[in-house]
Amino acid sequence: MMDRQIFNLGLSVPAVSLYILVCDLAEHGVRPTREEIGRRFNLGAAETDASLEELLLFKVLHPSSREPSPAYHPNPASLWELPGNKD
Repeated sequence: MMDRQIFNLGLSVPAVSLYILVCDLAEHGVRPTREEIGRRFNLGAAETDASLEELLLFKVLHPSSREPSPAYHPNPASLWELPGNKD
């Protein structure tokens, strides 16, 4: 389920949009892999990858361990790291 606190993190608009998409995919039983995300996210591959990296950096998402195509899942807001608080 999407956590509205995402809007308070100061992340880029594409990263917030990607978070919403991943939450929606997961809620509808679609495994949110990079391929599934790419099919639905209306930005280019480079911006999609940058947004995904931003969400991973601040622990908003975490990857599953299933290779070769991991899925990305939302973390609870209690695990998120705020931008600017990284060491």
